[in-house]
Amino acid sequence: MQSESLDNARRCQNICTEGETFAEGYKKLGETIADALDAFECDSKAYIVEVTSTGELTAANLALCMEIIKAGKAVDWESARDELPLVAALAVVWKSGEIVGVGAIKRERRKYAASVARKSGVAFPPESLELGYIAVSPEHRGHHLSYCIVKALLRGYDKPVFATTSSAYMKNTLTTAGFVQKGNEWKGRSGLLSLWERQ
Repeated sequence: MQSESLDNARRCQNICTEGETFAEGYKKLGETIADALDAFECDSKAYIVEVTSTGELTAANLALCMEIIKAGKAVDWESARDELPLVAALAVVWKSGEIVGVGAIKRERRKYAASVARKSGVAFPPESLELGYIAVSPEHRGHHLSYCIVKALLRGYDKPVFATTSSAYMKNTLTTAGFVQKGNEWKGRSGLLSLWERQ
């Protein structure tokens, strides 16, 4: 019942984004979905989401984070392998002492941000950091963990942040977390990428 209600609310939210006359309804639905997700966050208390730094993880746990990102197939994992140790913030999801999900706020990358701004046609501060590397082990999907990761990373973070994605699921997660799609889409590795900015 909860899952069905959440799915219906997401469908309504998508409808609201099609026209500007639904701006207030869109905002209200976003708040309702966020409240619903908060009410049964991560589906279970068995999951623990922790924001940490890569320096606090063992080499084996950092390697496990990379394997989860690689299995997600959403990003160039070789680039992620080089960039993950440099992220500004890292969130990991633990279950029974094992990492089952990961996400990050990446380090400042002005050239990359300028490239995203050019491709999307949206100007934004080049010092904006990117939310990314959100990935969950396949056997733990369906528990709203990507939303929990995003929420944990953004808690208390008030600087400009953006995300790019081609994933419909991640677009729903970003919408629920208060991001709005902006500008043009462009060709990426696994489909059309879009720019998302937090409001």
